[in-house]
Amino acid sequence: MPDFGADRRYRELVRLSYLVLPGGRANEVRLALARRIVERALPRRPIGGSAYAEARRAVLRQSMRPPRRLRWRLVPWLRGLPAQMPDNPALAALRPEERVAYVLCRVVGMRRYAARDVLVDLAVPNAHDLLERVAEMPELNVVTPGPVGARNSRRSKAPLAVALLVTCAAGGALAVEEGGFLNAQAGAHHASAPTGTASTVKTPVQAATPTPEERLLWEGTLPGRGGRGKLICHVVTDPQGTIHHEGLLAVEGRSHKARDCTDGRTGLWWRAPNRHWYYLAAGRGVALEGARQRAGLSYVKGERAKHAPQRAVSLD
Repeated sequence: MPDFGADRRYRELVRLSYLVLPGGRANEVRLALARRIVERALPRRPIGGSAYAEARRAVLRQSMRPPRRLRWRLVPWLRGLPAQMPDNPALAALRPEERVAYVLCRVVGMRRYAARDVLVDLAVPNAHDLLERVAEMPELNVVTPGPVGARNSRRSKAPLAVALLVTCAAGGALAVEEGGFLNAQAGAHHASAPTGTASTVKTPVQAATPTPEERLLWEGTLPGRGGRGKLICHVVTDPQGTIHHEGLLAVEGRSHKARDCTDGRTGLWWRAPNRHWYYLAAGRGVALEGARQRAGLSYVKGERAKHAPQRAVSLD
């Protein structure tokens, strides 16, 4: 059975890396580099807690100033990219440290003390002052990438051969900019050998991979001093054609599993920073008994306890 938790963490880190990476180059190249950075940092075994934080720190460090060795032979990570990706020129104009701070606080919705700890781990000087400046910045209208492509099941055994095929199809040499960044068009999936050759090299055929889709049900400020959050319906079609609907709460760079969202709505018990439990729900036709409303979010305040309440909550 597919590990949807690992897939979700992979997509979160790829989007984070894409936003933090320097701009000024093709969006396809930036997303391919983000996928490569995350695949190097994120273990394939199930992880959580401190292991996930370590992977996120490694992704941010390499995305701020990507090593030159990662900019070559990106063709395996150029497969399966979405047709369009956001530019975010205002975000790209910031310094690397400012991009990280802005994305963590203003895009991901991480609380300031948590973002400060991340910046300190990244050896960013004057992290407190940096966060103050970021808080006073105008809204940059950052657009987060949607689908980012599935994680490679394995690395290509012949990345150089594939790169040569794409080069031949493009009809020219591989363009390189800023110390080696690939800047070729990313849409070539098939290529044939030049006329007169005795044989052709065939690109290996990849197996079908799950196709993810995320539908935003609600986004805003959570109760209980919870900061910014999103309720999402995550839809995945696995290789067998089965469709899975998984509700998610995204907050502070983490995702919490919610109820099935096949009916276009989802909900979950969530423990806020004030240690109270809240049942959060959003989507089509949600009607919680005795709930409060907050810009499309319905929520019921529970008790202050260590473990989640056991009572079931009806959305009707």
